[in-house]
Amino acid sequence: MTTYAAPVGAPEPVEDDVVSMKQRLSGIVQIVHQRPQDISKRRWESALVFFGFTGAYTWFGYWLVVQMHVVGFEPLDRLNRALMIWHNDPAKLSALGFDYPPLATLLISPLAIFPSVASSLAVVPVASAVFAGLTMMSLNTLARRCLVAAPLRYGVLIALALNPLVALYAASGARQFVWISFVVMAMGAVVAWYVTADVRFVMLAGLAYSIAALAGYTSILWFVLTAFMIGAILARLGARGPEVEGTTVGFSAPTVYVIALWTVFNLILLSHPFEWVTAARDAGGSGPGSFTGVELLQDTWWLVLYAAPLAIIALPALIFVGASRNNPLATWLGLLLAAAIVAPAGSVLLGLSDSPMQMRNALPILVFAVIGCLWLARSADGSNLIVSGVLIVLLLASIPWTFHWMKDYRYQNLEAPFAAAISTRQSQEGTTTVPGAKVGIADEQAMADYIKDNISEPNSILTDNSQTYAVMLLTGQPRLFFDRVDQSDGPWLAAAQDPAGVVDYMLMSTDTSQDLLSQMYPSATTGSDPRLSVVFSTDRYVLLTVPTTFDPTATTDQTITSSTDGSTEGAGQ
Repeated sequence: MTTYAAPVGAPEPVEDDVVSMKQRLSGIVQIVHQRPQDISKRRWESALVFFGFTGAYTWFGYWLVVQMHVVGFEPLDRLNRALMIWHNDPAKLSALGFDYPPLATLLISPLAIFPSVASSLAVVPVASAVFAGLTMMSLNTLARRCLVAAPLRYGVLIALALNPLVALYAASGARQFVWISFVVMAMGAVVAWYVTADVRFVMLAGLAYSIAALAGYTSILWFVLTAFMIGAILARLGARGPEVEGTTVGFSAPTVYVIALWTVFNLILLSHPFEWVTAARDAGGSGPGSFTGVELLQDTWWLVLYAAPLAIIALPALIFVGASRNNPLATWLGLLLAAAIVAPAGSVLLGLSDSPMQMRNALPILVFAVIGCLWLARSADGSNLIVSGVLIVLLLASIPWTFHWMKDYRYQNLEAPFAAAISTRQSQEGTTTVPGAKVGIADEQAMADYIKDNISEPNSILTDNSQTYAVMLLTGQPRLFFDRVDQSDGPWLAAAQDPAGVVDYMLMSTDTSQDLLSQMYPSATTGSDPRLSVVFSTDRYVLLTVPTTFDPTATTDQTITSSTDGSTEGAGQ
């Protein structure tokens, strides 16, 4: 073999320039490039837990939604948007809108691929049951890492699943469990990282939080706290600055990226980068109201006491164990639980919610309390069985307690009708919620049935889809409607101001507070506008025919005079 001498004057190679992997990893407190000791994988068990709870909530939800008619308008709104993604004319991803977190709708969009399925109420429970099943599966894996024995582990899951607040929102199609499921996945990965010191779990937690952030903006709070938690725990364990920084950045990058991307979309399309924060709403929300500082403290206490009493025990226990046993994860889990408790009041102070202090806001409080108690069971060493057993007893004891207060708690959505349906086994169609909203969708179904039976021309019904989404969904034919998504608000407003020759009908909500069409033609909602004939009406909606001679600039008095003189044909007919 030929050898070549180094050029004269060339520097001699320095062996220290190349740092070995062993040297690179010296002082690293986490496990890198190694398979740590961890619980064995039980995919069959995870699958059974997932499909078991998903199936149970779907079955219960069918009874609740289809037979008892306890259905919220928020899941109907999201399902209609999902239907419009696939079947609007033209089909548009922009149907997602900006007033809901985008993944809250996008993740359920596969349910709307087939219009006949989407327009069936039977699909509504699936929109939440799947994510409740994911939540239970993640809690089961977390409990395994906390060394909770199988019988007690299943006892915890069943006791939590039977909680009436959990059952309502897991079976009614609501979006709460969409983001909660990914937050629980993230927390399970964080616990796995703490137990195994495997840095891969930190990255998995970051990915889970990136999905949760765009499925429910509330999860960003726990993402920020978890990022601080990871850095603080590493620093306490003696990790050097580069390791702390690298791990924290690796965890945060996916979530920061998706938030930045969504902010840019808002800036480009709405000229307001933080519209996704300020415009967030909940269909059927009760309105923010006004609260004094004392009222916020009182309402926070009642919310925890009535809906998540487990937190009253879990929070001080976590802080005590964290301080007395040098258990930093227990301390941070306590801080995360405390954040869940104060989050509803914080959203009121910051004006970030149109439905504050509602009973459903206790769901993350309850879930974080369960996660904290599972970690307390692992931290109890020889008393693991006792702590797990006490957790089951407390969860079971809270079932009748929470169920009782669901009947008349001040801030709620469908909790009282849910309790009435369970107690009486009678349909709740036509009843009212505690805030005074009417329960059921008989009006929506009647209007949808009429439209399906009598109208077939595409884009022939002008409507404000932000208020008539339930009717659109139940028809299963969004192509029939000229809505605000079809060609954006500009062309829609032009058609609304002069609909003659553009559409044959107008579908309005009788509530003029939000519906733009109803605001333009308020007298038409009561059938008192002679220029627009009522074709079909219910208590909530009115379908009007638009004659080709319709003149939006003419006053009602002018139309009546012209009709009397015989100069206008068919007015009011």
